[in-house]
Amino acid sequence: MKNTGFLIVTLAVAVLGACWTRPAAAADPKSEIEALEHKCAEATSVDQLMTCYAPGDDLVVYDLSTPREYDGQKAVRADFQNFFDTTKNPKVEFLSLHVHTDGKMALANSVQHFTGTDKSGKSVDMIFRVTDVWEKQGDQWKIIHTHVSFPTDMASGKADMQSK
Repeated sequence: MKNTGFLIVTLAVAVLGACWTRPAAAADPKSEIEALEHKCAEATSVDQLMTCYAPGDDLVVYDLSTPREYDGQKAVRADFQNFFDTTKNPKVEFLSLHVHTDGKMALANSVQHFTGTDKSGKSVDMIFRVTDVWEKQGDQWKIIHTHVSFPTDMASGKADMQSK
C-alpha cells in the first residue's frame, strides 16, 4: 500500500512536470487567418481595419472603387477612410472562406455579402469576391495585398453585384 501511494505521487508529479515544461502548442495558422478575416470584416473604423494591414509602402489594395490600385499604407488608409466616411452600418457575411497557408504566408479567398447604407441613406446590398495575401511578421499576421472584385456579365459588360 505504501509503495502504491509512492508510485501514484511519483506519476502525478511526472505528469504535472511534463505539463508545465511542455511548450504551448502553436496556434493553427489556418484558424488564425480565418479568425482574422472575420475580425477585419467587422472593423467599424479605419484605425481598427488598418491593424489588419502591413505598414509601409509595399502594401497594395485593388478595391472596388477607382483608382485601379492603392499603393502604400497612406493611400490604403485614405481609401478605407473614404469608405467609413460614406457608409453607415456596414455588415459583412462570409458566403465562403478558404484559407491556404504554410505558416509564413497565407492566402484567403472569400465571397462576401455586404449590406449597409450610403451617406444619402440609400441601402447598399452587394456580393463580391475578396482575396487577401497574409504574411507572418514577427508574431503577427498582416495583410500585404487585397484584391476585391465583382464578376462581370460578359453580355452587358457590367459588374454582377448580386452574383450567385
